[in-house]
Amino acid sequence: MLQRLRVADGTRTLGESLLDQSLVAGIGNMWLAEALWDVQLSPWPRLRDVPESDRQRALESAAALMRASLDTGRETRRVYRRAGQPCPRCSSSIASWGLGDDNRTAYWCPRCQAGMDPRGA
Repeated sequence: MLQRLRVADGTRTLGESLLDQSLVAGIGNMWLAEALWDVQLSPWPRLRDVPESDRQRALESAAALMRASLDTGRETRRVYRRAGQPCPRCSSSIASWGLGDDNRTAYWCPRCQAGMDPRGA
């Protein structure tokens, strides 16, 4: 997956890239939101601006969260579909916005996952 991300279109956002099933199979909106929240990365930086170590942390978090869900039969939702509710880590309001050409909804904490905020762009 890291190799495919290395040669992917660097102008796309991290979130778009992780949702691209030809690059990383299996991560959908929920796992994207939860994994990026877990490692405190914003879905909005351009892929070319995200260090490989951060890409790896995001992938490892998604894998761990998906595995835990399979093992326990439970999904932990800290940001997914919680727009307007307080972040469990810092109490800021969870944000949501359409991501990429498919306009899939991204959820994130603007304080914990600091970076460009598309709502003001």
